[in-house]
Amino acid sequence: MFLPAVDGVRRAGLARPLEALVFLLPLIVVSELGSRWFGVSAEFPEQGRVVAFHLLRFFFQLFGSTGALMPALAVVAILLSTHVVSGQPWQVRKSAVGLMCLESMAWALPLLLINHWVRLAQGPKPSEWLGQATLGIGAGIYEELVFRLILVTAIVMIGSDLLGRRQAVMLLVAIVVSALLFAAHHHPPVGSDPFDASRFLFRTLAGVYLGVIFAVRGYGLAAGTHAAYNLIVLAL
Repeated sequence: MFLPAVDGVRRAGLARPLEALVFLLPLIVVSELGSRWFGVSAEFPEQGRVVAFHLLRFFFQLFGSTGALMPALAVVAILLSTHVVSGQPWQVRKSAVGLMCLESMAWALPLLLINHWVRLAQGPKPSEWLGQATLGIGAGIYEELVFRLILVTAIVMIGSDLLGRRQAVMLLVAIVVSALLFAAHHHPPVGSDPFDASRFLFRTLAGVYLGVIFAVRGYGLAAGTHAAYNLIVLAL
């Protein structure tokens, strides 16, 4: 699912769904394997969680599915089905996938500038770094899936197709609403991070920024940028 053309304009800048899948697949594998390893490792105790991942698992449990792999499989299924619907050739351009890696790191830099006055967390202990990196990658994949790919697309489709509003207007509304919900879900009662106005503001601005990247370049780049930002913050 990628956003339809806004006001009839074909958005050629979107990355191909198949190439987005190839780009994200290693991150998905690292996230899934890492979460299982650190989830049972005695050396790495309870270290937090990706709330969006657990929201997805809860959603699938409503339909009787309890498989821990369902959120990851949902990402794969959505990108594959989107590629089928798009009618694009089943061809992966290596240069395009490589460019997505570079773009993700480049798009992450403005987030670091936005964050220069807010420190969201203390630096992890050396023994916890890999676990935090796993969480950061998972957050990029699943938070962008829930708040950009699913939520933004749903708001635009409901507003434009059912309510007859202009797509451009609904896209702006969707980006802002998803950004606010993205920031809010980190805090109680859904998340565990105590509410702080500066953190909420930063995450809202970050949500708007990632929403724009999603609208212009697609889910793969939004998820890659989010993950790259998390990893760069840890590395610094």
